Amino acid sequence: MSEEKYNIKIPDIEYFRKMIKCQDACPANTPAGSYVNAIAEGDYIKSYAFARGPNPFAPICGLICSHPCETACRRGSIDESVSIRALKRFAVESFMKTTDSDIKKSAELSTAFGSPKGIPTGKKVAVIGSGPAGMTAAHDLARLGYRVTIFESQPLIGGMFYFGIPSYRLPKEIIKFDMNSILDLGIDIRLNIAIGTDITLQDIFDEGFEATLIAVGAQLSRPLPIAGTDLAGVFHGVSLLRRVSLGERLELGNRVIVIGGGNVAMDVARTVRRLKIRDVHLVCLEAMYEMPADKIEIKEGLEEGITFHNRKGPIKVIGEDGRVAGLQVIDVESVFDSDGRFNPKYVEGSESIIDTETVITAIGQASDNACLRGCKGFKATRWGTIVTDGDLNIGTQGIFAAGDVATGPGIAIGAVASGQKAARAIDKYLRGKDRKILKSAKMTVLKDHRQPEGYMEIKRDEPPVLPPEKRLEGFIQVELGYTEKMAKEQAERCLKCNINTIFNGDLCIACGGCVDVCPMNCLKLTNLSNLAGDENLERLVQNRYGISDEDFSKNKDEILSSIRGAAMIKDEDRCIRCGLCASRCPTKAITMEKFEYEEVLVDEQ
Repeated sequence: MSEEKYNIKIPDIEYFRKMIKCQDACPANTPAGSYVNAIAEGDYIKSYAFARGPNPFAPICGLICSHPCETACRRGSIDESVSIRALKRFAVESFMKTTDSDIKKSAELSTAFGSPKGIPTGKKVAVIGSGPAGMTAAHDLARLGYRVTIFESQPLIGGMFYFGIPSYRLPKEIIKFDMNSILDLGIDIRLNIAIGTDITLQDIFDEGFEATLIAVGAQLSRPLPIAGTDLAGVFHGVSLLRRVSLGERLELGNRVIVIGGGNVAMDVARTVRRLKIRDVHLVCLEAMYEMPADKIEIKEGLEEGITFHNRKGPIKVIGEDGRVAGLQVIDVESVFDSDGRFNPKYVEGSESIIDTETVITAIGQASDNACLRGCKGFKATRWGTIVTDGDLNIGTQGIFAAGDVATGPGIAIGAVASGQKAARAIDKYLRGKDRKILKSAKMTVLKDHRQPEGYMEIKRDEPPVLPPEKRLEGFIQVELGYTEKMAKEQAERCLKCNINTIFNGDLCIACGGCVDVCPMNCLKLTNLSNLAGDENLERLVQNRYGISDEDFSKNKDEILSSIRGAAMIKDEDRCIRCGLCASRCPTKAITMEKFEYEEVLVDEQ
């Protein structure tokens, strides 16, 4: 009986790039594995440089990133993923201690565009909005030599970083550090100017700006389509967070209901608890396991005394004398249909009323594109997002959009990536051509590759946090962060996916020793006739055995079945980079090699 066919892929540069799953999953292409390994080696400045290189908001992301890198982490398919986000925070704090929070040095560590500062172009670019997308674009444009001015409608810069994320998660001094390290590149800022109200886009172009980026985010709350939302005592989540950030005193009563199941709803509910309101409730359609909020947010919210009403749908806000008196809800049978689409079904006759003095809605966000007032040629969706083309142009010459206002609400690192793309698009528009990207890759043989002793036995350990009673004393930062000992141990859990097992067929004697010694059973020696793949496999077989194109096209199946050769195949998802196969090989046919890849933008005059 013949063996089963194995669908295989011949490794190339793109293959080895995608092996580094954490980096491939990051929208900004941050080399997470590199900064994690630098921590394990005790080189914290190098670790920060890796984290800061492509991302001007590495310090902020070390605290609040939704970490798609951790979701992709190969270690997670074996036990639990590496604590990448928390390790980034450790790298940041170690850098700040070592350099005494040197903003200038932080800016210089950004290597995404080669040299610290591009040759001045003399051209002016306006950026509307100082959130993650706008500030990232400003950062990259300044490095490319443009004179950048940021227009911000608020009295402070930071966008949703400052006004949308509570300081118990993201302290204001971290935001200021990141913002100042960007402004240190020579970027101008104009506060308290609302484009479309105070001045127009045409005024900006009349002032000599040759391109404008709209990056106003999604700072409006989506309306809840039920009766009673016009009553006194109904607030919108995003607006409430902004008002609290500005120090405004709010009268919320003694009992508050927050409607929503996402991170904004959790931020609102936990913020209200810190305003010394004991009776805080959260109402959402989803069961607790279905809630889109991060699990850590839910866990800490429960610890802080928030009462959850899961699988409850709001029907209407109940009023008394023009003020909120309660919320009528109905039980939810299911939130999603059989195809996984959002399609709530309710239980007839299950209506009930939850008494309250305040209702805060947090069911989603929308964008305010009032800055485009008077502008023609653009299209917007029902939620205010601006339609753009592949280069983020809105359909009007010289005007671009990036971040949540272009994509809809998303994660912070996604907005950073959008800002990077916008900077390149504006640069291409102003230059009249794209910059050349020089790509280079190399493999380096590691003579003595070893993983840390016991690395597969190390369990994921979450950073310590303040006890609930201490958290509720105010807006104190909840997460305490790793100690040096904890960080180095957690970093040693990394499987080092940039290190690869390379097989030399000319030296292999097919003894099977590597297969026998592999602790994860991820290697297999099999006949060539058992392989299935694309044209790269066929080309490899032709080259290896000297078969002409003509002969191969005529007798492909017969040739493949007659070849007595063997192939070593590997399940990459199971490999833990232990190097035992290379150590066991009697002919040194297996080497452990480090893959390095770099892209550099080149200014071709």
